[in-house]
Amino acid sequence: MDLNLDKCRDLFEIIEARDCRKSTVIISQMPVANWYQLFGDNTYADACLSRMTSKAYRLDFSGRDRRVESK
Repeated sequence: MDLNLDKCRDLFEIIEARDCRKSTVIISQMPVANWYQLFGDNTYADACLSRMTSKAYRLDFSGRDRRVESK
């Protein structure tokens, strides 16, 4: 799913409003390195990602998918 300009702007406004004021949890199955591909406008990508990652605690989990039943 790509984010169009309006969605990028909306996401930026939410992140900007919460930056250094409120805690925000962001969960993704997509690696952070691939997040730039979601943004059609690199200016918004840079702005959003710098705010999301500047003071972040990043947890990367690996392992098998727990939703898939073992056979």
